[in-house]
Amino acid sequence: MAHQVEETGELTRSATITVEAEEYNRQVNKALRQLSNRVKISGFRKGKIPLSVMKQRYGQAVMRDVIEDLVSDNVNKMLKETENVLHVGVPQVTDIPLDEGGELKFTVDYELRPEIDPIGYMGVKVEKPKAEIANEAVDAELENLRQNNSKLEPVVTREVIETGDIVTVDFEAVGEHPELKDMRSSGVQVEIGSGQTLPGIEDALTGQGFDAVVDSEIDAQDDFPVEELRGQKLPIRLTVTKVERKVLPELDDEFAKTTGQGETLLEVRSAIRTRLEEQRQKEAEQLAIDSMMTTLLEQNTFELPPSFLDEQVTQAARQRLQMFAQQGIDPAQFGLSVEAIAESIREDVVEQIKREFLLMEIARKENLKVEEEDLSAYFERRGAEVGANAQQYRAFVMQNQDRFRQAQASALLEKVRAKLLADAEIVDVEWPTEEAEDAEAAPAEEVEAKPKKKATKKKSTKKDDEGAEEGEAEAKPKKKATKKKSTKKDDDAEASE
Repeated sequence: MAHQVEETGELTRSATITVEAEEYNRQVNKALRQLSNRVKISGFRKGKIPLSVMKQRYGQAVMRDVIEDLVSDNVNKMLKETENVLHVGVPQVTDIPLDEGGELKFTVDYELRPEIDPIGYMGVKVEKPKAEIANEAVDAELENLRQNNSKLEPVVTREVIETGDIVTVDFEAVGEHPELKDMRSSGVQVEIGSGQTLPGIEDALTGQGFDAVVDSEIDAQDDFPVEELRGQKLPIRLTVTKVERKVLPELDDEFAKTTGQGETLLEVRSAIRTRLEEQRQKEAEQLAIDSMMTTLLEQNTFELPPSFLDEQVTQAARQRLQMFAQQGIDPAQFGLSVEAIAESIREDVVEQIKREFLLMEIARKENLKVEEEDLSAYFERRGAEVGANAQQYRAFVMQNQDRFRQAQASALLEKVRAKLLADAEIVDVEWPTEEAEDAEAAPAEEVEAKPKKKATKKKSTKKDDEGAEEGEAEAKPKKKATKKKSTKKDDDAEASE
């Protein structure tokens, strides 16, 4: 095998591989002889069919199979001799032998892993918010618990709808547009004054009788499913079928017992505080990691190869689109497509992959390996996240070698982060305000739910260890050169089953 490599970019290469005519013909003749032992041709015994006859009958089909095998074998051989290959494209055959003297020639584009020599990662200054829980947060959580244990009772002391009422209505659009005929629903609950329904509905119901039929209008906003009606006022009809009032339990020891979190109200408050403190501590830890990784990426700059990155972003967008469908959401109704989602999450995917690559290089530089205790901790945490115990999640992962490799990569990332954080210079900061978080999330909030933002101003990404299963764990040369590289499917839902 002879091949020439052209440097097409800092991390991109194009290889032209030539299979000499002698080798190509030898493989074709070998395949034809093997086939002659299995086929029947009138006038010849199996295995004794002349090569010329076999070429006439089966030459074209055998040639295609031989070319595919030669391309795959030679690309894989070249990749074994090439270091740091991260992504391989689909080979393109340029010259097909038309006679016994011709050569087979094809090209394949591939990309290299960026060279990273990590610096400044020990003793880095890290901002970590104070994990404190105010009494108001406990009060709010207790009130939520109270609201969740409320009961609905019919209103019998008056005859008109007021703020705070829970009104059950049958809803229908009454416009002439044919698309509106299917816009109807029965038994819709509207809480007057909550602001949780379409603008205008709560105002239209307020002051109406308990058996009223109300004609009103709603504004078809930018996300309205019928595009040509957006921006218009649409007539609707609301038929009131029931009016109820929410009755809240008293905040006393009797209520406490019904929650299952304590025998007294004081015990319930204590349980709520403990839970909130644990959640806040985990959030503070993640924000500290975000702060640390932002600093490390600023100190260690590198680029990612374009085709690899495009493939990762597209795969992540497809998984997001699939998630919407599984939740019963029609992506088209909200104007969501693979391209739109990919554009909105690209920045996050770039940072996610860069974090993984940098952490893996730090692991190699520090000679950190995954031990059994690291895997056990990983299975414990991930199992809890998907509703399975550690043993169940371990058994699920061990069913598939790729899955296990991904788990090892994730566990190693956890170990590296823990080591860096333990050695970091922690700087206590105030908890980021909700206003700041909302401002940072605004550009992409239409297509994805963002995690809480870190204390620094840079946008955070999803957890590194989850990303490892989609990025670093998949950043390997393919075994079959003619196949596209696949990324990890979301196995966690299956594990929880």
